[in-house]
Amino acid sequence: MMARFRTLPLPALLVVLFVVTGALWFGIGVIVMPGDQPVLVRLIGTIFYAGVMTAVFGFMIARARRLAGGVTDLAEMRAAFKAGSIPPGVEPGRWVPTFEKWERQYRLNRWFGPVTFVAFAALTAWLALSEGPVWWLFTVFFVAAMIWSAVDSWRGSAKVTVMLAELRRRQPLHPRMDVPVSPETK
Repeated sequence: MMARFRTLPLPALLVVLFVVTGALWFGIGVIVMPGDQPVLVRLIGTIFYAGVMTAVFGFMIARARRLAGGVTDLAEMRAAFKAGSIPPGVEPGRWVPTFEKWERQYRLNRWFGPVTFVAFAALTAWLALSEGPVWWLFTVFFVAAMIWSAVDSWRGSAKVTVMLAELRRRQPLHPRMDVPVSPETK
C-alpha cells in the first residue's frame, strides 16, 4: 500500500497531502482548543496551513525523486532498503548518492530525533499540568515517538551503512553494446 502511495504522480500525491495535513490540523485544533476560534476562522487557517505544508512536502518529494533518477528508481531503492539487500544489476553510480544521503539522515536522527521528542514530551507534560488532561495523550505520543525514533534510527543507520559498503564494492555497469546508438544520443 505504501509503495503504491509513494509512486503516485506528484499532482495526485499533492492533493492527498493537502487533504491529510488539513484534516490533521483541523482535527487537532478542535481537540486541543475546541471553543477558541469560530469554525470559519479555523477553516481559513487550516487551508493556509495545508497549502504551505503541501508546497514544502511537494518540493521535498520532487527533489528526492529527481536526485534518485525518477519515481521508479526511488521506489526500487526504498524497496531494496526495506529488504536489506541490493538487487543485482543496479548501477552503483546512481544509487550511491541516495544511500549516502540516507546515511547522513540516519546519523543525524540518532541523536536529533530523541532530543526533539523528549523536548516535545516535556512541553506537553507541562501543558497537561497547566492546561488540561488532554495533553497527556500528546505526551504519551511523543514518548512513544522518541522510543520509535531511537530504535529505527540505529537500525536504519546500520542497514544503510552495510548496503552502502556493498554498493561501493560493486563495479560500475558498462553500457550495453548490443543496442544501436543513434547520432542524437552520442
